Amino acid sequence: MTTPTKTLRLRPQLRAEIDRIARRSRRTFSEVTQDLIEEALRMRECPGVYFADEPGGREAKVAGSGLGVWEVIRDYLAAGRDERMLRKALPQLSAAQVKACLLYYRRYPQEIDAEIRENAALTHEVIEARYRGLVSLA
Repeated sequence: MTTPTKTLRLRPQLRAEIDRIARRSRRTFSEVTQDLIEEALRMRECPGVYFADEPGGREAKVAGSGLGVWEVIRDYLAAGRDERMLRKALPQLSAAQVKACLLYYRRYPQEIDAEIRENAALTHEVIEARYRGLVSLA
């Protein structure tokens, strides 16, 4: 997909940091910059959500909890979209953290639904087939 070009002046320190991330992640400067801008915009849209590297890639997380947004929404959907039931299932989350997840899910449902499906498909057998010997059941 072609994207329109837009020139952007970056402070030297910012450019050096993006270059460093691009080298470490073996991605282009443009890819890293686009991802960083997109994440910044999403965090601005959904205060209380941040992004972190996980084994499967960058993931939207709930600030102050370590939980992925997809994990909270998975439980929310399992509770029949009942916020009170969700709060009982995850009492460590504040009302603000739950609202942040729900707001993120309203804006990016396809992303979160895909993450829920991908994680549900990771059965012990699938993990053992992909990463032989990595996981053992007691």
